[in-house]
Amino acid sequence: MVLPPDSPGAHPDSFSTTESFGFLAATYFVPMCALFSGLSDIKGRKPCILLCLYGTVVGCILKYLMRKNFWAYNAANFLNGLFSASVPVALAYAGDVNETKREKDAEIGLLVGISMLGVTGGGIIAILMQTNGLFTPLLIGAALSAVAAPRDILASRSREREELGLLVDDDDEDDVIKAPAVLNKKHFITIIVGALADNIGSAGLNPLCLSPLAFNTYYANFVDQGLEPIMPVVAYKWISILVALMVVPGVILSPPIYNKIGLAGGCIMGNVVTGIVTIALLYIALALPTTTTFAIFVMIFFCSFPFAVISQLSTGPMLEAVSPIDKRGFCLGANITVMNFGSALTPFLLGLVSDQLGTPTAIWICVGVSFLAAAINAPLIWVKGCNIPSKPLPKELRPLKGEEKDLVEKALRGEWIPLEELESINEQRFRNGQPYLLIHLRRYHEEKEELPLLRKRAKKDFLFQQSRLKSYLHEINNTDDINALCEQVNSSMKCGVQTEVEEINQDIGDWFKDYLVDSGYTPHLDSVLIKQAIMSAFPVLGKTNNEGFTPENIEQYLLSCGKLYQNFIENEGFDETNDHSFSKVLSNARSAMLQQAI
Repeated sequence: MVLPPDSPGAHPDSFSTTESFGFLAATYFVPMCALFSGLSDIKGRKPCILLCLYGTVVGCILKYLMRKNFWAYNAANFLNGLFSASVPVALAYAGDVNETKREKDAEIGLLVGISMLGVTGGGIIAILMQTNGLFTPLLIGAALSAVAAPRDILASRSREREELGLLVDDDDEDDVIKAPAVLNKKHFITIIVGALADNIGSAGLNPLCLSPLAFNTYYANFVDQGLEPIMPVVAYKWISILVALMVVPGVILSPPIYNKIGLAGGCIMGNVVTGIVTIALLYIALALPTTTTFAIFVMIFFCSFPFAVISQLSTGPMLEAVSPIDKRGFCLGANITVMNFGSALTPFLLGLVSDQLGTPTAIWICVGVSFLAAAINAPLIWVKGCNIPSKPLPKELRPLKGEEKDLVEKALRGEWIPLEELESINEQRFRNGQPYLLIHLRRYHEEKEELPLLRKRAKKDFLFQQSRLKSYLHEINNTDDINALCEQVNSSMKCGVQTEVEEINQDIGDWFKDYLVDSGYTPHLDSVLIKQAIMSAFPVLGKTNNEGFTPENIEQYLLSCGKLYQNFIENEGFDETNDHSFSKVLSNARSAMLQQAI
């Protein structure tokens, strides 16, 4: 639109003059006016999104009406830019209605991807409709914005869950995003400055490597000499539009990269790769232009663009990591403002540099700023939320939402808790289809002095376990689908971290060995007798770990366990308190009769 109408490849609807700017400065001055600031934290997400969309409708119509004059068009573009808040407000809204990291990351990635696909779609529409007028697609954009205006946006997660009936909390407590209480201004400024430097550096890759570098090398220089260009104008338009599609692989690659090296690490990696690739593209374009070098240029250009996306996508999550919930909209708005500022003002200024000092000089400036951005973001590697995320513990090794955290953590440390309470936790996990707790044990020497107390508690735990076995037998004899019950039990018993199982099994062997030696046994002399004693104390229960529970073996297994615990209870005795009152004797008698009846 900024090429004079009589220029080769220019559209008849192009501005008649862009005085006092040259081609490059005028090209990048047009989007420079599209800047944004918003206060959705105060007024709410829905009013801001509606205002932005309806403001865009009016803005597109105004730009169409001002299409005959370069400066009038830019004035309309400025007004339209004041309402360009739909993306940051949408991102803030995604943070409001998603508490877990996986939900938020998925939705933010989807929003960014859809936004960039919209940019690509708008460019494609412009190319396809160029015969109908260069500015006609603005009317299509106005219509789409009017249709897209949401009719009902819920303001908060609590209201959303209330109206949709989603009252059950997520069980993955570790994945809930815990926002800080106050805004860390130092980290906030570092992230914002790093984002600005990132945008300046990325401008060397796109647009400068494409226009004017590739545009001049593979098109303008040939046209000036009256030769057939290697890159036709149509090819240039499609390349500039379709490169936005490379945002999609960037969005897909971002989460695993962030999980591997952290948000700050991903940002730094993107900055460094962008700088290196920009240097490569510069040297390729400065070489003798051929069809082969053009193909290599385009291939590297497209393949490297996702890395610029990875660095830019990290800014939003890093800001969330250092900002409280009531500042989320402000921080994301500041991020988008800086993104727009960098992507609009920087190419304009670099266009001036290119016009005066040459394109290579402008690109080298961007390369330097890319590496500077990596240095600015480096301190964020040590900031919580921006650093390498700790690998989440499997559900078998941590408390889940709704469980008593202190009690579960005590059990996981190998400390004693009443078996009744431990079984209550595992029973709830079983009903919810979640894995049982994996209980690590302490070393023998760590709890040697507590063993008398542990032994004293044994009888109560044995009696409770036997009563649970009886209730299990009752349940399997009264269920209509014993296969489903067995599958549910096997699912809860199955551990996703086999190394943990092997470690616990090894620790039990070590504990038992230390106990035997410390208790006067001589395993090195009486190994056969000890094995016989172990087999006598722990007979085969009729089930192997690999087989799992089936309708054919589960009842026999429970009966064998019941008999085993009956023996344990008898070994513990029923009158340890020496209380010979009539009521106590009668109670003991009932207990004994109960055990024989099972």
